[in-house]
Amino acid sequence: MTADPRWTTQRPPVVGTRAMISSGHPLATEAGLRTLRNGGNAFDAVVTAAAVIAVAEPGTNHVGGDVFALCLPAGAADPDAINASGPSPAGLTVDAFGDEIPPHGINAATVPGAVSAWQTILNRYGSISMADALVPAIEYAQHGVPVDPDTAQAIANAGPALAQHPASARSFLPNGAPPRPGALLYQPDLAETLRQIAHGGADAFYKGPFADALVRASAREGGAFTPRDLAAYQCEVLPPLRTYYRGLEILEQPLPSQGFLVLEQLNIAEGFELSALDFGSADVLHLMAECKKAAFADRLAHVGDPDWNDIPINRMLGKEFAAQRRMSIDPVRAARHVSAGDPSAVGGDTTAISAVDEAGNAITFIQSVFTSFGSCYVVPGTGVLLNNRLCGFSLDPASPNVFQGGKRPIHTLNTFMVRREDQLVLLGSAPGGQYQVQTNFQVISNVFDHGMHWQAAIDAPRWYHNEETGDLMLEDRFDPAVLTDLENRGHSVRREAPFSVYSRAQGVMLDPETGARIGATDPRWHGQVLGF
Repeated sequence: MTADPRWTTQRPPVVGTRAMISSGHPLATEAGLRTLRNGGNAFDAVVTAAAVIAVAEPGTNHVGGDVFALCLPAGAADPDAINASGPSPAGLTVDAFGDEIPPHGINAATVPGAVSAWQTILNRYGSISMADALVPAIEYAQHGVPVDPDTAQAIANAGPALAQHPASARSFLPNGAPPRPGALLYQPDLAETLRQIAHGGADAFYKGPFADALVRASAREGGAFTPRDLAAYQCEVLPPLRTYYRGLEILEQPLPSQGFLVLEQLNIAEGFELSALDFGSADVLHLMAECKKAAFADRLAHVGDPDWNDIPINRMLGKEFAAQRRMSIDPVRAARHVSAGDPSAVGGDTTAISAVDEAGNAITFIQSVFTSFGSCYVVPGTGVLLNNRLCGFSLDPASPNVFQGGKRPIHTLNTFMVRREDQLVLLGSAPGGQYQVQTNFQVISNVFDHGMHWQAAIDAPRWYHNEETGDLMLEDRFDPAVLTDLENRGHSVRREAPFSVYSRAQGVMLDPETGARIGATDPRWHGQVLGF
């Protein structure tokens, strides 16, 4: 790791010998740690933390959102991938949209998957009941949760959209105005919904009062949710995707998550000797940005809901395909337009939580309503904020991700695990829309190509390629001469303030020799990691 002071850590890593949990909010981390100290396992702790953070940080995630997770029980050969992304209402048609899918309102939402994920994780791997897991969240919803400055700003930004819906205003705009930092935010309707889930499990959500309220609201608002849409929903438990990068096994979420993009970017990058190049150099930044462009071009051309499309994902994650894509990269010039590869030509807003317990159970988990405050629509009488994941669809009939009723959009949500010789050494994720897979690509490379410790890998200067504008956004902690070099190579460089390139990486590293758990969270957000 470089000794350059620009790349030293902004916060110290947290080291424990028994258990570790990191999340995007201190109250969620504290609730998860308390669960661990009281004898719960990593899975119990993460569900407890997930419910708390839904209450405490509604701009990024909520009970009406979605979940993806990798769950590795101690002694298991492989993790399970939890896919709790919901489909669009089966009866919803493109006629409801006009020229574009609305960003807000009930017709922006898919079936919420989070509660099904919580129940599945507790049933399959947990040791406590749903009632026990939801105690802290119910307490905060009923008696108030202190509003942090980031959430206060997010509510203020979303205020006009929230004010369009009376139940949303009731939940997040007390007395008709955004709460100030430090104020208590009360969500009594949500507390009651959480009590129903605590006593009746996921069925109370998908087949009980919440489902009834959503269907009634949908009928009033011109939506298409039916009782069957909710009652038929069950999250999936699937095998993970994987690749091998410089002798390491990298595991990711299967489709419809975009997790495969982390793997494809790493596969393409493997052919470049990044470790022989200086971190933060124009050579490294150029090559990684071009790897990103190639992988994202493949996503747009080939990827949609696997239940509706025949997707050649195994070929796309093969080394032969990566070599084909690598050949399209000019080592000194930026590509203005990148065409998708041909797999047939080769063979064969969001929050994250990670935890490892004393027994070795490990989980990396991500929960989201998509953009800030999702649909901005709270189902009346329930306190549940719905996602706006329908905005992840395309309206282009030629796209494999084109909208259709009952179909799932491609998801930005993804989590990763890294193993060396079958031993878990790193797990994490990075909320932040399209930034997620680019950030995960960077932090994995920072650790294993550039020898950084986990907190330094997260703190390091970050870049992001915006596929809509073509800009390469770089935090200005990079050497100005490097930015000039990139411009000379043809990149459209946009300088960003320090620690401002959005995405909030977090996770846990495991020392294979001592068993120590090393937790880290991103200084770009107010997350916290705790262990013992």
